[in-house]
Amino acid sequence: MNPTQDVIIIGAGARGNRVFADLIAHHDTGFRTVGVVELDPVRRAAFQERYGIPDERAFSFIDDFLNAPRFGDIVFICTPDPTHYSLCRAVSEHGYDILLEKPIATNLPECLALLDVEESYENRIFVAHVLRYSPFFRTVKAIIDAGELGAVRHIGLSENVGHWHFAHSYVRGNWRRRDLTAPIILTKSCHDLDILYWLMGKRVQSVSSHGGLNYFTAANAPPGAAGRCTECRYRDECLYSATRFYLSERKEWPFDVIAPPPDTLALRRRAVEEGPYGRCVWHCDNDVCDTQSVVLEFADRVHATFELQALTADNTRELRILFDTAELHGDLHRGRLEISHFTGGKDELRVEPIPLPETPDSHGGGDLALLQALHEHLTSGGHGDIMTSLRSSLPSHVLAFLADESRRTRQRLPVPEIFAPRRPRRPRAPGLPVAEPESVVVNPASRARKRRKGER
Repeated sequence: MNPTQDVIIIGAGARGNRVFADLIAHHDTGFRTVGVVELDPVRRAAFQERYGIPDERAFSFIDDFLNAPRFGDIVFICTPDPTHYSLCRAVSEHGYDILLEKPIATNLPECLALLDVEESYENRIFVAHVLRYSPFFRTVKAIIDAGELGAVRHIGLSENVGHWHFAHSYVRGNWRRRDLTAPIILTKSCHDLDILYWLMGKRVQSVSSHGGLNYFTAANAPPGAAGRCTECRYRDECLYSATRFYLSERKEWPFDVIAPPPDTLALRRRAVEEGPYGRCVWHCDNDVCDTQSVVLEFADRVHATFELQALTADNTRELRILFDTAELHGDLHRGRLEISHFTGGKDELRVEPIPLPETPDSHGGGDLALLQALHEHLTSGGHGDIMTSLRSSLPSHVLAFLADESRRTRQRLPVPEIFAPRRPRRPRAPGLPVAEPESVVVNPASRARKRRKGER
């Protein structure tokens, strides 16, 4: 049996608390949550109580944690996007392995800089591109690699954000403005670009993109709509009424994140009356795209298309792949995958349903599968084919930055050849030393920190 890995979670919000810590607490992942770093005292105390974290392992500030005696194996960074680079660098300097929530960073120079950080301190940084780990996409990848349906001739992937989800996160919420975080094609859809790149396993030659903010603007507001839902004449009928949406007894995301713990109806009402989640969706300061299309041209001239759409009924991803002898369709949220085989005849269909396991999350079981695969990789070196290492995750971010530039400049942009598929970094067997890379100069202080990695 592989040894348990002790986890410190930085950021006790929705992902760190309600996803990763909760999965670790209730499923066999091989991990154990032993510490937390969270600035908000109420949220930190709630996390401690829920997962049994003692005061000496709960910290307000990152420096307090890093200056404490080492007590864990890996750090999960689940904080707001603009903090990812600085936190990942600081934690790497202290020798911890890291699971970093996407995006890696909010600009390309910082994404590239973390490669040097990882090489210098010889820790392992993984990116939470959870879609790769889901049974849905792993099954699709296996079908492609088997080659029984012939070559892939086209891939079409659509991320249906869902009208309610978009209004919560990208109109009223933390990801509504690119200057506060990054373009939505990075913050929301680097998952999807990573999946397209991984499924094809080939170099992307060029990127083109179109899109914009077309619907959630003041021009589409009903006549006389107020700036806040509690004061609006349409609050009982508007599809995006904050009073109708948030003021319920549902104890789950996104309803329970608009107010601080403890989550009560009174605190939610106050948040709707005073906070950002009670604003009219037509009168917010949002500027990210609510529709965007991306075309990736691969080295063999096969094209993949990706669409991000806000105005959808469901929050799901839909996939369509055309092969030489069949057509594949899938819906991630509904857990549906089927192959329609070509028959050569008119009105003759032979549809083959592909069985998938039931999964507990919106990523098709990817969150739990990520944790299980990560633990096995850290302790035995397995799953090298799917692991989203820092290096293997970087091309998806490059594609996102290029797609955003293409959208703004209305130009098709080439992709530098260095961002092509490469062999996975050879996993390090536990307990074995790793030779210094010749191309990297490591200072004596970092060597000392690396020697402390084995201390507990």
